[in-house]
Amino acid sequence: MTPLQTWALLVLVLAIGLCILWLAHEIKVRTRPPARGARRRKSGVRRSAAHIRAHQPDEPYDHESHGF
Repeated sequence: MTPLQTWALLVLVLAIGLCILWLAHEIKVRTRPPARGARRRKSGVRRSAAHIRAHQPDEPYDHESHGF
């Protein structure tokens, strides 16, 4: 094996190793339970009138009113 091939193999192995570590980190972050002191939105919190008007579930989505 030539020195260039050795370097290329080393870079390839390092890149694959870094990808595996990154994927393991992402999986750990996404499957982690929420922190103990994490704030949760209370179901009884009042929403603004504008928010309620903009998101009426029984009305079809109006693209013009949302700027699309």
